[in-house]
Amino acid sequence: MQGASPDEAIVLVPGDDVAGMRGLDSVAHDAVLIGRGGARFTATLGAPSVGGSAECRLYGLRDLRGEDGAKGWAVGFLNALVSPTALDSIEVLSSRDSSALAAEASRLASTVTAASGASFQGLRFTAHDVRRFEAWPGVQALIAHLTRKVNQEANPQEEQTLLIAERDSGVTTGAYTLAFAERTHGLEEQIATSEVIAAARLGGTSRTTLVVARDGENGVAYALLERVGVRRWRVRWTSRPTRCS
Repeated sequence: MQGASPDEAIVLVPGDDVAGMRGLDSVAHDAVLIGRGGARFTATLGAPSVGGSAECRLYGLRDLRGEDGAKGWAVGFLNALVSPTALDSIEVLSSRDSSALAAEASRLASTVTAASGASFQGLRFTAHDVRRFEAWPGVQALIAHLTRKVNQEANPQEEQTLLIAERDSGVTTGAYTLAFAERTHGLEEQIATSEVIAAARLGGTSRTTLVVARDGENGVAYALLERVGVRRWRVRWTSRPTRCS
């Protein structure tokens, strides 16, 4: 993950493997960097960085030497076959199309059956980020982050919904069908906020993986959401929280 600048990387390994982290200290490693818009760059992961906080050093802050123009990256992978998938924001659409997609995201959020607080019932959803992508060759999909708030001065409450929806293969118009959703609620200052930062197909397969950052009280945790079938997604891995700045 990108550190405080594009020339630094926060290195995370599955299971917080201490031995694996130490193994990265010995030699330089080739890396593939990807951006949210589908850009792909190559880079070399170097020595541990001398900058950052003690927590950054604990979690593996490394210098990164990227090719020219490698400034807009969000996520990198070491020694892996990676094909980036573009996440198209509704902000690039016409006002009419953008409003229609935001309304579709709100409709999908209203169908989520995950438990929520009674005080949120009947409140309208606000779509903060809606992005379209190709979940599988020929399968259009969207990922959306929506909120609802109860504005009580002494006890402000917030509900967060992250959802993925797909159209049938080959279909390019009409409604989406909900494929995955997670919902949390609680005090506004304590609730974690999710943001999709990249999408890719890993290991030479056509299976899409989404990288989601969850920013909470204890730092930012990163999760991999993997498509495992038609309208079927799972959380493949989640890191421990870290905060580097």
